[in-house]
Amino acid sequence: MSGWFWIFVTLGVMVVVGVMTDYFLLARTGYAPVPLVMDPTPTLFIPGHLGTRYSFGHMLWRMQRRYGLSKDVVAIVAPDSSVHLRGQLNLNHHAAVQVLYTDKTVRPAAQLRGLQHVIAALQEQQSFTHVNLVAHSMDGVTAALYLVSQPAVPVANLVTIAAPMNDVEIARRSPILNWPLTRQGPEHTAPIYQYLQRSIANLPSDLRWLNIAGDLMLGGRHDGEVAVSSSFAVRYLVKDRIKDYTEVVIRGPRAAHSLLHENRLVDHDIAEYLWQRQRDF
Repeated sequence: MSGWFWIFVTLGVMVVVGVMTDYFLLARTGYAPVPLVMDPTPTLFIPGHLGTRYSFGHMLWRMQRRYGLSKDVVAIVAPDSSVHLRGQLNLNHHAAVQVLYTDKTVRPAAQLRGLQHVIAALQEQQSFTHVNLVAHSMDGVTAALYLVSQPAVPVANLVTIAAPMNDVEIARRSPILNWPLTRQGPEHTAPIYQYLQRSIANLPSDLRWLNIAGDLMLGGRHDGEVAVSSSFAVRYLVKDRIKDYTEVVIRGPRAAHSLLHENRLVDHDIAEYLWQRQRDF
């Protein structure tokens, strides 16, 4: 056999080993030592519909290297909402928890039960009074449902990324709904928006919310799956009700729905909002 054959075989083996190593490391806790910073509020990273360890895995790795975040725990949620925790929560630094659902198609109501069980399980490891949530896509809806459920552990800071807050069908392929936002509110409202509207009195007044949306700049202001107007429809619900509400639009090819959690601008915005801007409040 020619030398080129063995070169291609060697390269193929290297690629396979690299992919497998990356896959296993993304669901592993603790990558490297991080600075000691007393932070009593853990941050949960929750993937969206069909989300996997890749959804926030690389972001957590980048944020540990650049912003001192520590991935302490991986919380695995079974279809019956039972929870298995890998790792130990430590509030002597900016602690992160990667939430993974074994059923990738679970709907928001079931995701909510799983999220509640994750927080209860973490409380058994270490007591905390508030939690931060970083949620992508449909799980932004799950996070909002948690907000208004009057939970035992309230949310201090919420970051939603490309969340379909005013879509008729959540987490299923359907035409992108781009209902205009008027001065009074969305031109049309979907059931999830109406539910949040009815429950908005339960929103904690000290909440800080960073709402990130993507715009591919191809016309229509959307990220390929969720319209900016859908994500930002909640502004009418939270106005004058919470401590801070901030909107950010990420533009360009890297603003595609499934690439937003791979965008370093999003990394920066999250880190600044959770751990830097709090000094200004």
